[in-house]
Amino acid sequence: MDDNKLIKKCQVGDKEAFQELISKYHPFVYKFLIRIAENEEVAEDITQEAFLKIIKNIEKFNVYGKAKFSTYIITISKNCYIDYLRKEKKFLQDVGIDENINIEDINVNIENLVIDKIYSEAIIKELKSLSEGQKLAIKMKYIEGLTLKEIGNKLEIETKTVKSRIHNGIVKLRKIFEVGDKYEGDK
Repeated sequence: MDDNKLIKKCQVGDKEAFQELISKYHPFVYKFLIRIAENEEVAEDITQEAFLKIIKNIEKFNVYGKAKFSTYIITISKNCYIDYLRKEKKFLQDVGIDENINIEDINVNIENLVIDKIYSEAIIKELKSLSEGQKLAIKMKYIEGLTLKEIGNKLEIETKTVKSRIHNGIVKLRKIFEVGDKYEGDK
């Protein structure tokens, strides 16, 4: 079932729709929390807490808005993790351990991680709109981490041609994302 239909059913209290929503997004949230918490038990606890908040506040999500549901649930999950860190910091201080955890730095790092992930997925999706040469050069440079010279050697072309293909491809990608953020408009 498509996300908007599923969410609408959840918003009117359909328990089967909630179950389907949880089944669909649990792995996504859990993997995100594993990456930032680096602890399976913590990630599982926060995943449960995040889904309780998602279910409790599902009516607040606008299915006709620009934000994707995945962005919405990652934001809730991130906030649950930050709450966990605050509680953990308070506990450590209460027992006399002064851990210098800067919650604001963690918040910024988590937001950057989420934004980077969203944009990288969107960019990879839009690579199909580039010429084969541009797509190959960009993938080799930014995904495989090759130098311009290494790419030129592999593709048997001049380094300046590689540089040009990468530049022109990036210009095209920028234009795609400046015109209405296509990846968020996909419904």
